[in-house]
Amino acid sequence: MTKIKNQTSFTVTRELDINVSPDKLWHMIGHSFADAYIWASSVDHSTGGGTPEFEGASCSERFCDVNAKGFNKVSERLTKYSNEHMNLAYVVSEGIPSFVSLAQNDWTVLPIGVHQAKLVMKADFGLQGIMGRFMKPMMKSKIEKLLDVVLNDARVFAETGSISDTKRKRNEELAKQNLVAA
Repeated sequence: MTKIKNQTSFTVTRELDINVSPDKLWHMIGHSFADAYIWASSVDHSTGGGTPEFEGASCSERFCDVNAKGFNKVSERLTKYSNEHMNLAYVVSEGIPSFVSLAQNDWTVLPIGVHQAKLVMKADFGLQGIMGRFMKPMMKSKIEKLLDVVLNDARVFAETGSISDTKRKRNEELAKQNLVAA
């Protein structure tokens, strides 16, 4: 009798044109990888750690307090980082529900012009067991919405230097709870 793996997966890709130079956007996404909490409404706090394993990276891991259903504190490990190609990827190594066998993201900044770039985000998820199959449609829908919000947060911060309305509202919620991100 052959054992059948009870696994399923999905990929969500989103992209958005942002009116800043590719170098400025890459600095925010790549060089400041550990500081996503500054602009991303889904990240309440983040810090970098570990000795960089890739040239140009500031750390090898990022530790985040996140504002996403099913996740709370996550650890993310860089699996790829290239200043030349303005690309990074990371895998969530801790803090995911047991039915999630894989959670990884790949971010690329593509030059469009001197003052315009495209930010491409690709999220891959592997799910396992009955719970994974059951949760897949809802989880995929939530991730699609989350990536849209994160892209908008990135666009607003990159173009204006100010946080998005969504991030501002999240910071206000945290302030009410006395948990404002440092």
